[in-house]
Amino acid sequence: MKNKMENFNPIYQTLNKYTAIYRIRIKEINDLVIATDSELKENWEIKEFKWQQKVFNNFEKQFYGDEKNCVTDIEKQYNLSLINSVNATDDRILFSYIDNDNFNCDIESTSILKNTCDRKQAHEENSLEEILENNEEYDYRHYLDEAIEDVGTLDDYSVMFIMADMGEYIQENWVKFEHILCTLKYNKEKNILIICPDFSQRLPYRLQLNSDSIRTFYYFIENASEDIPEELAQKENEIFKKISEYRLSLKNITLNTTFELPSKNTLEVHIFFEIVSGQHFEYDDIYVKYFIDLPEKWTCKNSGLLNGITQTCRGKGHSNLVTFGHVFDLILNYDIQDFFDKGFPKYPYIYFEVISRGSWDRYRCEGLTFKCLPIAKPDSYHFDLPCYRLTDGRMSDLRRFFIGDCSNYNDITWIGLPKSVKGSIFNKYGVQTVGTGTLSVRMNVIHQSQAFLTKYNEAAQLARGREKYIFDKLNSSTLVKSVEQVLEAFKRARENMIQARNT
Repeated sequence: MKNKMENFNPIYQTLNKYTAIYRIRIKEINDLVIATDSELKENWEIKEFKWQQKVFNNFEKQFYGDEKNCVTDIEKQYNLSLINSVNATDDRILFSYIDNDNFNCDIESTSILKNTCDRKQAHEENSLEEILENNEEYDYRHYLDEAIEDVGTLDDYSVMFIMADMGEYIQENWVKFEHILCTLKYNKEKNILIICPDFSQRLPYRLQLNSDSIRTFYYFIENASEDIPEELAQKENEIFKKISEYRLSLKNITLNTTFELPSKNTLEVHIFFEIVSGQHFEYDDIYVKYFIDLPEKWTCKNSGLLNGITQTCRGKGHSNLVTFGHVFDLILNYDIQDFFDKGFPKYPYIYFEVISRGSWDRYRCEGLTFKCLPIAKPDSYHFDLPCYRLTDGRMSDLRRFFIGDCSNYNDITWIGLPKSVKGSIFNKYGVQTVGTGTLSVRMNVIHQSQAFLTKYNEAAQLARGREKYIFDKLNSSTLVKSVEQVLEAFKRARENMIQARNT
């Protein structure tokens, strides 16, 4: 026997109904064991709901029936509907909330949806046994949250709730006791209707209410919509097809379909950088300044991206962890022809200064560090960079404490490999430093160049399936491009010679 719990998952269907009508059948049956077959079949409250059809409960009829309670436009509209309606207040429990009601789906924890009775005919012998066998409880809130709220991002949708109000009159005032029976969501963008729970095929749902006394209700959810005629269905499909084609054309107009390539003989290195976090620094309220030093032959079209500053963050925990999450990206350009002439290029470096801002605007250097940008190989990288600060004895420590010691250096590139150093040896012996904290950074590197295209690089076919460093790629591609340049120069010289003879 199929467990009815499997049918609770929402049903997703493209709207193809001529009229969207949903039928609810509900009845209170307190004890199935002693219930007769006629009681199981007769006296069900039946109500059909159209999409976004407003059906009032007894409380709403009392509230909106009094014009003094109606302030907003929708409340005044409900008041007119009740005045023109011939239906008086009755004991019916089925009603609906539509999109205009802004109903908050806050379900009582006592609402329990169960699998219970069977919709078989009375002459079937095992009907009662199957009812009791499928009497398995599960929490309505849990499944509704999973099925409705976790269906993905619905950019534009309408909602409708089919409800049951099991309240009662207390001194001529209706005290409502509302419960959700069915939720319908319509995604206008994708033209999809989501129904939760699913339509009842054989077994109804059971709603057990635990208040002063235990009350048990059984209800079916049925699709009472008419099938759309074949001619209208074909016309509808044609309209949907035209709408899809129109949306696709708008997307093609909005988005640029051409793939931009860098100029010839140019290597573009796309760097996506994130300053993640820092920890173990002495003072709080920390921010980071960074600077990218480009060697010769390296350029950046937007030089303003080569330096920047993060927001100020306050540390937490024993390690004084500060989380920045500061992201930036830039594109570095390199002339491939220069690589063929001079060999391997020098690497760019990025330098960091961690700064704290104390009271009285005392800015202190919490640490300096640097990293050679790993441009040789496109990949994802993560580094934990140890930091240190410069010190010059006791006077330096006193100055740091009282007035701050931010930027107590002439050139930050000195902590790495400054451009001013011409020789092969750079001596830092005797410099006094103090180790501080750690700065965590993350970066993604992407290469882009026309030299990587197959028509410029025949060796790429042989290297397919294994990673290559940028130098391996450029060696083969630059050689091919150099031969092409020699042939073009020879062709121009030959044309000039022929032209000189003719003159």
